[in-house]
Amino acid sequence: MLIISVLMAVYLIYSLITFSNNSFDSVPSGITAMLFFFYCIFYLFERVKDPTSLFLYSSPAFWVVVAIIIYSAGTFFPFIYAQNYINKPDFNQEYKLIHSTLYVIKNFLFGAAMLISDKTVKSSYTMNKKK
Repeated sequence: MLIISVLMAVYLIYSLITFSNNSFDSVPSGITAMLFFFYCIFYLFERVKDPTSLFLYSSPAFWVVVAIIIYSAGTFFPFIYAQNYINKPDFNQEYKLIHSTLYVIKNFLFGAAMLISDKTVKSSYTMNKKK
């Protein structure tokens, strides 16, 4: 994960320096959304394997990650198509509708995460170190 993050940061800095400021480049936006999506899926996979979380949905982190997954997955294709269709008025209205709807859902789930108290089960197994 660290290597992918460093490579992504280098690519984003390179694209920031080399591409013009007047145009929208959808490739870095799409790759960033996909990277967030994969990191969130990986995080949820690790949480499922964790025996201390009895109910995964009772954790605030779960709702934050679900909000990021929904937003990243929902805006992935509009980001990809934005470079070619940004000047068309129909696409602009549809893009605003999709983005605004997902933005509201994301913020609603963030708010729900702030209201939930974390309920994790303490493990009854302790590791004893022998001296």
